[in-house]
Amino acid sequence: MAPGRMPSWMRRIADFKPVNWAMVAGRSALNGDPDRGVVLGRGGALLVLAVVAVGLSTRTFRSYQKSV
Repeated sequence: MAPGRMPSWMRRIADFKPVNWAMVAGRSALNGDPDRGVVLGRGGALLVLAVVAVGLSTRTFRSYQKSV
C-alpha cells in the first residue's frame, strides 16, 4: 500500500518492517531521480539484517549439530 494512503499509526509500524524497507528502496531506485541516500540506507539496513540472520542461523545449526 502506498504510504500516503496509510493511516499514521500504520505508517509508523511499517517503518520497522524489512519488506517495507525493500519496497521504499525499490521505489526510490526506480524513480526518475533516485534518492541515493534512501536506496543506500534501506539497502544497507537489509544487508545488515541478512548478515545477522545468517550468522544466527549458522550458530544455531552448529549448536544443534553438537547436541546430536
